[in-house]
Amino acid sequence: AGTGLWISDGSSNVVPATDRTDDVHAAWRVHADHVRDSLRHGFYQGWDLHPAHLVSRYAAVYGWLLPHLDDAATRVRAWREGAAAEGVLDEPATVASLLRYLRFAVSSGAVDEAEVLETTGLARNELLGSG
Repeated sequence: AGTGLWISDGSSNVVPATDRTDDVHAAWRVHADHVRDSLRHGFYQGWDLHPAHLVSRYAAVYGWLLPHLDDAATRVRAWREGAAAEGVLDEPATVASLLRYLRFAVSSGAVDEAEVLETTGLARNELLGSG
C-alpha cells in the first residue's frame, strides 16, 4: 500500500503437549494449517513461537511453493522470449508477481537459485530485481 509497513503472520499458540509422536504431529498439523492460510491470504512473512513450528513452517511453505514452480518458471521464460506459455500470455504486472514468487522460492531454500536461472533464462540481477 506504499506505507513501508511489512505484514507478518502471527505464531500459533498450539505446541506439542508432550514429546509423543501423536502430540507433535497434531501440533504440526495445526501450525501448518495456519501457515498455509496466511500464504493463501498473501502473508509471506511469519514468526514462530516454538522450535517444533520450524518443521511445519518449512513443510507448509515448500508444499505451497513447489507445485507451481515449474509453471511460474515456464511463464517467465515465455514472457522473456515474447511468447505465450501453454495458452497463457502474461503482461508485465503478472510477470513481476511471478518473479516475486520465484524470489521467495529461492530465499526460502525451496529451490536452488541456479535452477531458477537456468529454467527461466534470467540473469541473476533480473531474478533479484537489481537491474
